[in-house]
Amino acid sequence: MNQIKIVILFVTLITISGCSEEVKVESENFVVEGFIVANERVNNIKIKAISPIDSEEVTSEAIPDALVTIKRGASSFPLIYNSNSGLYEYADNDLLILNNEEYAIDIVVADRQATSSTIVPGPPMGLTIPKNVLIVPQLSLNFGLRNQIATLFEEERITLEWDPRDGQSYFVVIENKVEVVDAILPEGVPEEAANLLSSFRFISAPSEQTSFEIIAVALDTYGPHVAKVYSVNREYVDLFENLEQDSRDLNEPPSNISNALGIFTAFAVDSVEFEVRRE
Repeated sequence: MNQIKIVILFVTLITISGCSEEVKVESENFVVEGFIVANERVNNIKIKAISPIDSEEVTSEAIPDALVTIKRGASSFPLIYNSNSGLYEYADNDLLILNNEEYAIDIVVADRQATSSTIVPGPPMGLTIPKNVLIVPQLSLNFGLRNQIATLFEEERITLEWDPRDGQSYFVVIENKVEVVDAILPEGVPEEAANLLSSFRFISAPSEQTSFEIIAVALDTYGPHVAKVYSVNREYVDLFENLEQDSRDLNEPPSNISNALGIFTAFAVDSVEFEVRRE
């Protein structure tokens, strides 16, 4: 889950100058960023302090001494703080995150208690990939590189598809599976061109679309890759819709946390593998 490129801007939203003056940020309040994934370990729960409105700090500090518990029915699972990641996680293997089950979170910081709950969605259904190999020849920095990249951009791609479900939103993440990077783009490619290509690598904002084109030359590296399609809940969609609003229309940041700020939500995922080869 740590590889997911999730955009979380709660601190920014809290400190936006265009927010209503009626919004009061209490010093003992805090922000929750909690994400659980079906069939994966719970290791992506962050509890953060709120920066004062007049603070010059862009990010907020993690709170390391919160009491954080995940609940499923009558069972409780206390989380521990990982000082390396700044996240709370569950250390044992008896906490199963199951599709279509409800989970709750309980957080205590000092004498303030916050709670929330979420239902794990079902995974994307019918995920298919028409072929599992993309061919990208060795690229060299020369006068023909621009045309070569343009041709590859149009011709060397594959389309993921999955079944539609009414009202269900998704996002897509593409990850390489190798530790040693064998870069596709040669050194010296203009930064603007590299950044433009990288924008086609994944869908970070939730969408109801049920297909996604993987463009070979937009990927970082040769070798094996995995394409992950995540089902997301409404509270996660609301977060992104709020971020896209004009800040002058915001009265408070999006939150499904009772007695604090932030989000606690769940994802479900299916995946397929493919390879980028040099031939």
